[in-house]
Parts: sequence; structure tokens; C-alpha cells
Amino acid sequence: MDLSGQVAVVTGGASGIGRGIALALAQRGARVIIADIEADRAQETAAELQARSLAAHALTLDVSDPAAWADLAETADSLWDQPVTLLFNNAGVGAGGQVHTTPRKTWDWIFAVNMMGVYNGVSTFAPRMLANGLAARIINTGSEHSLGLPPTPRGGVLAPYTAAKHAVMGYSLCMRRDFEGSCLSAAIICPGLVQSDIWNAFRNRQPQFGGPRQAPPAFGAANAGGLPAETAGERIADQIEADSFFIFTNGPDEAEVLSDFTREAGTAMDAFRGRYGV
Repeated sequence: MDLSGQVAVVTGGASGIGRGIALALAQRGARVIIADIEADRAQETAAELQARSLAAHALTLDVSDPAAWADLAETADSLWDQPVTLLFNNAGVGAGGQVHTTPRKTWDWIFAVNMMGVYNGVSTFAPRMLANGLAARIINTGSEHSLGLPPTPRGGVLAPYTAAKHAVMGYSLCMRRDFEGSCLSAAIICPGLVQSDIWNAFRNRQPQFGGPRQAPPAFGAANAGGLPAETAGERIADQIEADSFFIFTNGPDEAEVLSDFTREAGTAMDAFRGRYGV
């Protein structure tokens, strides 16, 4: 897919992977809408791109709010007098916890942003994209957690996050099936560890899920050692241009998780066939 001249919406575009994607798209000639719950940071990122003579605009968006999505869609199509043909459902939040000890409000928050935020974006923009008939693409940000369960030292104990990112994988696969033969295609990004502020995601937690709080700076140590977000953005843009469905950033991280998962599942299936002969 040629990115030049496309209008792209990037949620969570003010920082981290989203900012990296927005920059890479704009450098390749796309017109980028940086949609983020942090309005000031979105404006700063858009201004940074504009200072480089790149086409960018900032809009405020809480991805868990369907009404906010409807407002964004109406505005987005009018900014450059052409419809949105690329949607990056990238906004995401993370929180640690085990399956049985993590509070229900944390599960609700993680799924409202990481999974239902994707659904809200697709349900808002897919009908528009299908109706206008232009070649279009919706790209969801999953995780290496979408591929299995990363080793604890790297992936952490993040039960709600891992479960939600598995859901994003399943939803993306269904999108690929349901849009087959149409002007609209799907993709899923499964990044490894990338430099971002996701370690401090609680800073933007909405009131209905418990409200904001700041994480101790020490929590960001692991993310600081991740792949630079601009490198991730360039790699993602390369794979969008190549029409890839599965999009990776780090390579070895994702491969390790996927290999572990498929090896265990394959061993279990071999045992099943040996036991029952089917």
C-alpha cells in the first residue's frame, strides 16, 4: 500500500509506538491525525511534525467512548477534504496482576481501552471505508502477548493485558475474514518491548475505572531499554507498504513467544492423536 497521500488516524499517537507510527507515516507522505486522550501531548506531537513540514493534526480522543469516536470521524474526513483510508487502533494501557488477584475495575479498564477501543474504532470507520470504496486498511496494535505468554522477566505478570491482547488477535483475524474481497483489509502489529510510557498508563485512567495516578519512575526502567519507538514506526510502515497482515517490530522477542506457544500446542496435539488415533 502506497502511504503517500493517505489520510491516517493514529490513536495513542502522542507518544511511544503511536508517535513512531505517526512520524513514519508523515515522512512517507501521509496526512496524519494524532488522536490521543492527552490533548496537550497530541498538540505537541502534531506541532513537531508540522515544524518538519509534514502534514499532521491533533484531535482529542478517549478510545473507550463511542461518542468521541463519532465526533472524531466527522472532523477527520473534513480536515483535508478526503476520507480516512488508514486507521491505526494503537492506543493501549497496561497493568500488572494475576488472574485471581487483579481488581475487577482494572480488568474493566484494560478491556475498555485495549479491546473495546479497537472495536469502537472499527465499528466507526469500517462502514465509512466500505461505503466509499477506496482501498483502505485498519491496523490494530496487539502485542507479543497476543502470540502467547512472554517470559516473565520481559513480559511481566500482566493477566488483564495479556488476555486483552489475545482478544485483539482473535478480533483482527475475524476482521481479515469478514473484509475479504472488499476494499478494506486488516492487519495486527505484535510489538516486542518498545520505548514508551505504557508503564505509567494509570496517569490517564478514566474516573469510571478509578481515576488517574502516577507510577513511580522506577517502573519505567524496563521500557527504557526497549526498541526506540521511531525504529518501530519505520519497521511498521515498511510492513504496511508490503501489505503484511502480521507486523512485527523486534523479531527475536516475538519469534520466541510464538515458537514456545506453537511448540507446546503441537506437542499436545501429537499426544492427542497418539491417544485417540484421530
